[in-house]
Amino acid sequence: MLMNFPAKQLPAVHDFLQGGGQMGARMRAHDWSTSPLGEPAHWPQSLRNYVELMLNARQAMFVAWGPELAFLYNDDYAPIFGVKHPGALGRPFAEVWADIWGQIGPIVEQTLSGQASWFEDLLIPMERHGRREDAWFSFSYTPIRDESGQVAGMFCAAVETTGKVLAERRAMAERERLQQLFQQAPSFMAMVRGPDHVFELVNSSYQQLIGHREVLGMPVREALPELVEQGFIELLDEVYRTGKAFIANAIPISLQQVPSGGDEQRFLNFVYQPITDASGQVTGIFGEGYDVTEQVKAEQALRVSEEFNRRILESSSDCIKVLDTNAQLQFMSTGGMEVMEVVDFGAIQSCDWRSFWYGPEHAKAREAVETALAGGMARFQGPTPTFRGTLKWWDVAVTPITGPDGKVEKILSVSRDISDLKKVEEALRKSEARHRAIIEATPECVKLVAVDGKVLEMNPAGLAMLEIDDPAMLKGASVLDVIAPEFRQEWRANHARVCKGESVNWEFDIISLKGTRRHMETHAVPLTMPDGSVAHLAVTRDISARKRGEEHQKLLINELNHRVKNTLASVQSITVQTLRTAATADSAKEALEGRLLALSRAHDVLTRENWEGAGLREIIGQAAEPYSSGQDRLHVDGPEVRLSPRMALALAMALQELATNAVKYGALSNLTGQVRIAWKVEQNDGQSCLHLEWAEKGGPPVQVPKRRGFGTRLIERSLAHDLGGTAQVSFEPDGLRCTVHAPLT
Repeated sequence: MLMNFPAKQLPAVHDFLQGGGQMGARMRAHDWSTSPLGEPAHWPQSLRNYVELMLNARQAMFVAWGPELAFLYNDDYAPIFGVKHPGALGRPFAEVWADIWGQIGPIVEQTLSGQASWFEDLLIPMERHGRREDAWFSFSYTPIRDESGQVAGMFCAAVETTGKVLAERRAMAERERLQQLFQQAPSFMAMVRGPDHVFELVNSSYQQLIGHREVLGMPVREALPELVEQGFIELLDEVYRTGKAFIANAIPISLQQVPSGGDEQRFLNFVYQPITDASGQVTGIFGEGYDVTEQVKAEQALRVSEEFNRRILESSSDCIKVLDTNAQLQFMSTGGMEVMEVVDFGAIQSCDWRSFWYGPEHAKAREAVETALAGGMARFQGPTPTFRGTLKWWDVAVTPITGPDGKVEKILSVSRDISDLKKVEEALRKSEARHRAIIEATPECVKLVAVDGKVLEMNPAGLAMLEIDDPAMLKGASVLDVIAPEFRQEWRANHARVCKGESVNWEFDIISLKGTRRHMETHAVPLTMPDGSVAHLAVTRDISARKRGEEHQKLLINELNHRVKNTLASVQSITVQTLRTAATADSAKEALEGRLLALSRAHDVLTRENWEGAGLREIIGQAAEPYSSGQDRLHVDGPEVRLSPRMALALAMALQELATNAVKYGALSNLTGQVRIAWKVEQNDGQSCLHLEWAEKGGPPVQVPKRRGFGTRLIERSLAHDLGGTAQVSFEPDGLRCTVHAPLT
């Protein structure tokens, strides 16, 4: 309640409002007549004391007094009001801070009840600049009692901590970000404290490095005992003692990286960085680094590879050269210098490699360089002399050497001495030419047949056997096309055996393109082709003539056997009949000798003809020759007729009997008689038949015998049987006649 003093007793107004900066001036100038507080002259002393304290303080303060808690504040509190300043002066607390009254009203009620309060960094969202914003304050609410001891108002000392809170939050966020970066850093990191190097921080990469062991709060010596004997504890001690950082590159270390597992060797790049306090005293060590094991292994492998390549270069007999992009010589291997007979590489270094080649090879070398510069690979062969003048043949490969950007930086040239190979190739070429000439000159068919039966090659003799005029006709042709059908199955089976590695001999028939059939004998062997397949190489000869000869020989042997048997039978029959009809031993001897000689002469004729037959005229000549006296008493007339061996022997024996009878009893028994032997060939029902007649005249008168002797029976029976025809002997008065009619088969 306000205190009223008589006018004459009022103290000097505004003494307690003196000073106080702008708010002091405002309060002195303010029209308090309309305020619930009334004029300052009537304010109670308790209020005056707090107002004077507030105005002269250098901290944000306010005083709320009276039933409506009229609001009084100082200069440092004005910024808290924002746009509400200065209109808030003297107005009710609940009105000026209506936007936050829901939050602070209960606190105010608690204060007015006599209970002071303190808040630190309290968030109070408020509207003070035309918008709602978060603000933080540390403040105290203290109840003010009037002269009667009743709480008449409240006093607040406040500090806005919005900036501090936001700064702390930013700092915390930054710490969290740094902590996250620390944990997620690809490098391993750890921080140890004190002389015992106790683990304080480790990140995920470090945890992975040490096998995810729990090490925080433990000295390094205990947490990672495998490091003790490797000297790392001493390194930490040295850094802690001297305050100097330690940097290591590719240091080998044995670590247990799998729980309960054995130690594994790794290679690390790391730094031990001392941590100092404000006084410069070392308090800990920060360790950071990378596991470079794979890099070290790669470098080791590279060194091994480079060493291996160096040894290859030194041991290779190829001439390995490196050229610049102008084709100038930059490097030559040791083996290359030897094969090129170079004593001093310096004498040829930077020379144009293309100038080492002459004639057509110079153009090849120039083109090879151009190809390599364009990113391609070139290869050629050619002769050029060494630096001592020895002419050698070279196989040359030229390739580009590119940089990281793919551009050609150098040129690699590798030359191999192939002089010996060229000599071998030349010798082989001459040898192949000789063999080709031999194969082409041989009368046998030499052929190469693929596993599918197609003809790969065939010499001229083979083409002639197949009656092929154009060798191009063989392209894609199967050898089975000329194999006689009845031999194809056997040929396929034997061909398969050859292609499986066997050597096989067999015979078969072929039918040439012009239909000529030949009997062939072949010797086939397997031949491995360049592609790894097995072909059939064969030498095949035409044995048709040999087969015919063998068959003819077999026929002759069979015929001989037959003829010998027949001859012996004939001799036996002739002997028996002669002895049976002869009157005396001398006559028997004479008749037997004549008949056997006739048989012998006929055999002579047949033997000369290989028992294939004989001419009728020659048979007649042989039979009549012993009885020719040179007086031309035998007359022979008829065409040349070919007789079979059987007919020839039969007629020879018959003519012998007729001639013997003529000499003894007939026309040749005197000096004037004559014998005419005539024959002709007639056609009878489309078959050729021989008609032969023996006619005598001028001899003694002919008398018909009372009985027919052996000679007559030989002619009429044996001759007719052997000829498959008829034979008739007639005793005419003017002379004996014999007529023979037989088919010529």
